[in-house]
Amino acid sequence: MNKHARMIATLTAAGALLALPATGLAQKGGQSGAAKGKAKSCATAKKLSYRIGGTLESVAADTVTLKVTSANIHARRSGEIADQNLTKKGVQIKGATVTVPTTDAFTLKLNGFEGTDTPSVGDRVRVSGRIALTKKHCAPTGTSTADRYAEPNVKTVTISDRDADA
Repeated sequence: MNKHARMIATLTAAGALLALPATGLAQKGGQSGAAKGKAKSCATAKKLSYRIGGTLESVAADTVTLKVTSANIHARRSGEIADQNLTKKGVQIKGATVTVPTTDAFTLKLNGFEGTDTPSVGDRVRVSGRIALTKKHCAPTGTSTADRYAEPNVKTVTISDRDADA
């Protein structure tokens, strides 16, 4: 091979090696990697824990009503529990009344009930489930935190006996 042919072959090989990484970075469909990443991350909402604790007010065939004494951050921010004191910062939930309909198809668990003992006013109640939250960057601008939460999916309602057995 002569000198010019070797030079051309060397330059061609070097050009091919330099072009190889650029072909690996190309995206199909013409979208940038960031656009695909946002669409993929916004495809599903985060499913978070939803927990409320309180005392039993009433239990019927189709609902369980409780007076709230505690709730986790997602239950507070979801807007499902009314703020009890608007003058204080944050959501004040103590004393609010929450009704959980049985249309949620939750499992009702009874702890400490013996024989003919049934749930009565004042028994301890725990509501637990999952709640979906739309990510902040996926929601329209100006959407409040409470609007980003979906309806809670209640999985279990546990009623624990607090009074003396008859």
